[in-house]
Amino acid sequence: MIIYGDTFTLQNDLDREKVLFRDMFERRKSLSYRTDFALEIVDYKRERVQYLIEHGVIHENGDFLEMEDVYVQFFEEVLDMNEEISVASVREHINALKENIGYYLEETNEHRKTQYQSNVRKMLRRIGLRTLKNVIDLKRNVDIAYKQEPNYKIKKTRLENLDDKRKGIKQLIAECEKMMDGEIVFFKMATDPEMQRTTMDVRNDFTEADHNLLEIEHQIIEYINQIELQSQLLKKIRRLKYLKDQLTWREDTNIVRTLNDVNPLWMEKRPYNRIFLSVDMLRSNEEAYDLIRKIAGKNDVRRLARTEADPLDQEFLNDNTEEVNSVNTTELWNAFKAQGQHLFSFIKNYNYHQPRTLNDHIILYCQMATQHSEELRITDNYETFENIEYALIYAS
Repeated sequence: MIIYGDTFTLQNDLDREKVLFRDMFERRKSLSYRTDFALEIVDYKRERVQYLIEHGVIHENGDFLEMEDVYVQFFEEVLDMNEEISVASVREHINALKENIGYYLEETNEHRKTQYQSNVRKMLRRIGLRTLKNVIDLKRNVDIAYKQEPNYKIKKTRLENLDDKRKGIKQLIAECEKMMDGEIVFFKMATDPEMQRTTMDVRNDFTEADHNLLEIEHQIIEYINQIELQSQLLKKIRRLKYLKDQLTWREDTNIVRTLNDVNPLWMEKRPYNRIFLSVDMLRSNEEAYDLIRKIAGKNDVRRLARTEADPLDQEFLNDNTEEVNSVNTTELWNAFKAQGQHLFSFIKNYNYHQPRTLNDHIILYCQMATQHSEELRITDNYETFENIEYALIYAS
């Protein structure tokens, strides 16, 4: 039990350690406030820190210190920094409101009836303020979840959970309005101007909160739809990257035709129109010549002697043709499905346009087996060709 003298001493100590509290409150989310930091602030007087620990102001966890939750919540509420959406607190206020209205209607003593009426007025004000605060926190958390969460699955889950809290707030607003409309007897009996003003303010708060909740609902739906589109786009990009690595994206996709059909202006360079001056004017106009010399002087451009370039070598003017040893994998796959040989034998005996090495056959064998694994029947039988062991694979 804390007596008056102890309470007064604790208040003085809290005021004395305000620098420590401010520093710990600013780092409340880091969970790594070392005891050495606190000792440095309190001039290395261990007993001052120990006093706060014994009175439940801060908590010691090994080499680290933490502010007790009751003080953290107090400062967050006072400074309007609380990010938690507390639907339960509004529920508790509504239940307490119903209880005090019931006490007021049953009470016969005027003094206690006035006390219950004052409690109802205070709770109504708290419900209105707490509801608006929850709506503001909900909107901020929705924006943070979409813009700062890097993981798509977690981002979508957080938005869905926030949407559930939005529904909870909306349900509590409807429940409180229904209760206020149902307690006609109480509001007729307690018809003082302060109660009427409080009731009107709470209804206005509910109207404002309801409009904001509707906007938040549209925002959550839009964010979730954007996440779905981004997720689908990411899957397509990964698939396209895989086909590009396999050198089959031109044959197996319509990427070339799609890129030729679009006109992405934002990727084009900014047009720069040059205005060429007349050579005759530059030769005959002394004013233009003086302007050119001034511009050249400002940009540190000096006149350089120009010489004739060497004549081009005749080899640069000759047409050179380079043949690339490539295989149309789509045509090769269609031909393989139409016959009965196993894959390696088919690749080895296929009629290519250019000669190919054994290493080329092995690479093509692995490529075909990887790309069409779902359409192939891979057996447990093996054969050897020039010390290369391979599995017998047939078209399914």
